[in-house]
Amino acid sequence: MELRHLRYFVAVAEEGSVTLAAERRLHTAQPSLSRQIRDLEMEVGAQLLVRSVRGIELTAAGRAFLDHARLALAQVEAAGDAARRASHPAKATFVMGFLTGTEMDWFPEAVRLLHDELPSIEVILVSQTSPELASALLRSKVDVAFLRPEPEMPDLVFKR
Repeated sequence: MELRHLRYFVAVAEEGSVTLAAERRLHTAQPSLSRQIRDLEMEVGAQLLVRSVRGIELTAAGRAFLDHARLALAQVEAAGDAARRASHPAKATFVMGFLTGTEMDWFPEAVRLLHDELPSIEVILVSQTSPELASALLRSKVDVAFLRPEPEMPDLVFKR
């Protein structure tokens, strides 16, 4: 599986149309994009999209894949950022923790906006369980965490 397949799939899912994704976001021909999506479905071994004249709908497999594709693309972007920052050290860091396996379609955009607003800050992403994130917060290993509150977390303040 190639990163471009993930980018293509996310674009199609977000646009709700192969044609619109091809024209607006990917600047490619629709037949080529359709072929790439079919190749991805073959590789994954599941139908990810249901195509109709009104656009596309994600299957259950497609919804599950979309969440992970978004996180993978965010991690790849973070890896590139980390390599660039390593070549120019001495930046402040901001560690963001997020709950493993949860649907947070807003998260990659939030990281991107944070980076755009504070380009001199290195944003580090950490994916863990709620108890691990709570422990990391209490030990100042992460600056902010997006997690589910649990009864045994009396030392943390939760905001919705």
